[in-house]
Amino acid sequence: MNCNQIQEQLIEYLDGSVDQNTHQVIAAHLITCASCQESLEELRMIFDGITNDTEELPDASMKVNFKEMLQKEKEILSDSKIVSLRKNSKNSWKTALQIAATIALIVSAYLYGKQENNASFSQEMAILEKEKVQLKQEVTISLIENESASKRLQAVNYAEAFEKPGNEILKALINKMFYDDHINVRLAAAEALTKFSDSEMVRKALINALETEQDPGMQIELIQILVSIQEKRAVPSMEKLLQNEETPSYVKDQVAIGLPNLI
Repeated sequence: MNCNQIQEQLIEYLDGSVDQNTHQVIAAHLITCASCQESLEELRMIFDGITNDTEELPDASMKVNFKEMLQKEKEILSDSKIVSLRKNSKNSWKTALQIAATIALIVSAYLYGKQENNASFSQEMAILEKEKVQLKQEVTISLIENESASKRLQAVNYAEAFEKPGNEILKALINKMFYDDHINVRLAAAEALTKFSDSEMVRKALINALETEQDPGMQIELIQILVSIQEKRAVPSMEKLLQNEETPSYVKDQVAIGLPNLI
């Protein structure tokens, strides 16, 4: 394998989803290729930045000209190039690597800010924390649009980890639920949306999905979700499934089990 082929499989390599032979080939390549080693570490940093905010003591050098550094990082975050992550899904995770170091620096900056007592400085940290969350969402959305189904599935799992995702994250999950060409990604997106069912946009999307869905597995998943969130507006869609002669019997059985809980 060449470097491009190796780097296209680094996400699968990290999560252990490649076969043993491929794993050995990539591991051997990484021993001798500094460039791919760097890409692997930067990709690992992205995932750590999305899923963890591990508290580590900032390096002492950060105290030098800290506010100047903070301002520079804020300018980077507001740069329009970061927003363009969604425009090129083929290599979007590689673009995301360029901002992984920024995520790490933001976390360290936030920890350093805890040591400051100045009120205005604390306000700066609050703004920066908000921008960090926005950055995480940009990275996650870029991964959701990846060409690899396993990478999209992993990104859906990252999206589910957000406590209060923005509308862009919700729209990306809804899009995957409706249109992804891999059933496992669609199922995972629907399940992830369950966590955000307090959103009216999500509830309407789940109802519409049941209305139009043709895959029996997805129909059962949607029925279970709508019953679990007590979405009574889904009753007409479920009744249509019961009346439709083409609906599989096992899907009708699921409707029969869940419908009484909504009526």
